[in-house]
Amino acid sequence: MRISFVKTVKAKDDKTILDIAYDNNIKIKSPCNGKGKCGKCLVKAKGNVSHITKAEKKLVSEKKLEKGYRLACETKLTGDCEVFW
Repeated sequence: MRISFVKTVKAKDDKTILDIAYDNNIKIKSPCNGKGKCGKCLVKAKGNVSHITKAEKKLVSEKKLEKGYRLACETKLTGDCEVFW
């Protein structure tokens, strides 16, 4: 059985997905507190987001990056986006 919960929030561009999640009481694991060092805040992002960062290239496999997986602490919004965690 699968269940999906959807929450739509408004956010300003140029904030990270992790910051937006915190601002809206959405919990995403981030043991390194958003410093881009642990790779635990992995989410799938579809839409208008920033380019892949050096930290993401180091911590996320190329295969996952190709499928849209990103680090919430490194990925910034540049427009409308859907995030799955």
